[in-house]
Parts: sequence; C-alpha cells; structure tokens
Amino acid sequence: MPEVLGPYSHSTSYGQLIFVSGQIGLDPKTNILQSGIEEQTVQIMENLKMILENNQSDLQHVTKTTIFLKDLKHFETINKIYSKFFHGHYAARSTIEVTSLPRNADVEIECIAVKK
Repeated sequence: MPEVLGPYSHSTSYGQLIFVSGQIGLDPKTNILQSGIEEQTVQIMENLKMILENNQSDLQHVTKTTIFLKDLKHFETINKIYSKFFHGHYAARSTIEVTSLPRNADVEIECIAVKK
C-alpha cells in the first residue's frame, strides 16, 4: 500500500463496516503520484481494492464512495474507469469539485464497505 501522507490510517473498521481514507493515485511500490487523470484513477481503484482485501472485503462490498475532483470536466472519464471496477454493482456515490488535493493530485476517492 502507498504510504499515508499524515497522521491517519488507510482504513479502520467498526463492526462489519470498513471506512477507507481518501486515496490518491500513488504507486504503492514507489510512492510516486501517477501522471494524468486516467492513470491516477486506475491506481486509486487498485489501491482501494488492495486495502479492502486486507480488511476481508472487496469492491463488490462497497456501499458508498466519495470522489473529489479538481476539475468536473473529468467526470465522464472517471465514470468510464470507475464502472470497470464494480462489475454492475454500484455503490451510492457523491462527486465533489475541490480546489486542491494532496500532492497536487487530480482525483481522490474514499469509500465505505462491509466485510464479506
């Protein structure tokens, strides 16, 4: 998993719920931010998948996501990539445009899931 960027955990759980902190597109091997919105989004989804698997869950058990975008013009691009990871199971979701993200990332995604 990529390093956390501050005093927090990648995830925490309460009962059957898993709360995953916002992830940016950091390569877990190099801790370097991927370049471009598409590459960052794919990396985020892979990182979320890994974090969930470490918590006895997976993307099919995600119940809520929040996406933070620096530019809502990328909304459709995000949707295309995002939909490939959920295989017809779509969680509730909010998408919010923000001014800035850590390490000048273009996108950040957090989620809530249930254990398998």
